[in-house]
Amino acid sequence: MLKTIGRETWNSIKITLVLLVLCVILYPLVVWGVGQLAFNKQANGSLLKDQQGNVIGSELIGQQFTRFEYLHGRPSAVGYNAAGSGASNLGPTNPQLIDGNGSEVTVAPGATPPPNGTPVAGKDNTYYVPGSYLGIKNYAEQFRQENGLAADAKLPADIVTASGSGLDPQISVEAANLQVNRIVAARTALGGKNAAISVAKVKELITQNTDGRDLGVLGEPRVNVLKLNLALDAAFEKPPASAK
Repeated sequence: MLKTIGRETWNSIKITLVLLVLCVILYPLVVWGVGQLAFNKQANGSLLKDQQGNVIGSELIGQQFTRFEYLHGRPSAVGYNAAGSGASNLGPTNPQLIDGNGSEVTVAPGATPPPNGTPVAGKDNTYYVPGSYLGIKNYAEQFRQENGLAADAKLPADIVTASGSGLDPQISVEAANLQVNRIVAARTALGGKNAAISVAKVKELITQNTDGRDLGVLGEPRVNVLKLNLALDAAFEKPPASAK
């Protein structure tokens, strides 16, 4: 009996060692090798570099741009924090989707107001504190103001709503074109090589950085925000760090 137990134990150890070599060593090496040979760029993060060769991001992960010289992406419920991907989780019937997920905070008389709090009319010592998602109404107003659009200008849904991941790297072609005049005006004011910019040239760059429908039929054409902004700097000139 002891001999049988010993034999079975040794067989179990051998099987474990074989599986260890196959699953922990050989299989990962094969997958890594195929990725490096056939999909090198994707396997290494689809990284993008600036004109100096410095890695400045990935074409698969969105970044937040606020300067007027650049194309802006869609809202993010996580502030484009790649370590905390997530959505607003607000359904179409939730009023917070329109007005934002902020909350009212009441403090004791004379107490310090909460950070970023705005007094609520008619309620003593009560402040409205914005949440992580400002709401379609606020995002739309902000987008129209920064791009010099009419107060009732129609906007594509993507530019006033957050994506499921909060890290979408792309926006619709329509949303990109609505920002062209603002980009041209901001870069023209910088002078230098940026003085050569024009609406037609920016729209040409948008076309060059537009990805078509997947498999020709799925989804809509979209513009990669980071790639377009790199193209703007390459075609004209990177704005000085001091510019706003």
